[in-house]
Amino acid sequence: MDFNLSPELTAYLAELDAFIEDKIKPIENRDDNIRFFDHRREHARTDWDRDGLPRHEWEELLAEARKVADDAGHLRYAWPPEMGGKGGSNLDMAVIREHLAAKGLGLHNDLQTEHSIVGNNPFILMFKEFATNAQYARDGEKVLGGKMRTTFGLTEPNHGSDATFMETRASRT
Repeated sequence: MDFNLSPELTAYLAELDAFIEDKIKPIENRDDNIRFFDHRREHARTDWDRDGLPRHEWEELLAEARKVADDAGHLRYAWPPEMGGKGGSNLDMAVIREHLAAKGLGLHNDLQTEHSIVGNNPFILMFKEFATNAQYARDGEKVLGGKMRTTFGLTEPNHGSDATFMETRASRT
């Protein structure tokens, strides 16, 4: 297997680095936003008066970074072109995520919350492949515009995070 990165991907990583320095770091360092990434982060991110839900300010900061990244053409990198993306491969995404994670905790990439300026959203691909026409008509714009949150419950007692070994089933009642 050839582990050399393509010149295109290497150039894209450099483009991301410049984008982080020029656009994301100033947002991270503005108005003490660094509190969300230093030793104060758990308290800064958590609204204890709302049963531990994320603080509104934290969610607004993430949304601002996503918008800046989306406007610059980075957020939807792995999305299909017909959905506004660049059609980036899974291998590219693995390299990009490792590259961003190696830069440390920051507004550019936060693995604790799955936030990144290059979105890792496999649900977009699943939605494209498996949504019915009715689901796409009802929810397509919400999903693509970030107005609908998607979740996937993976951990269950005695199984950890092995999705192939899950026993829990949902049933509508």
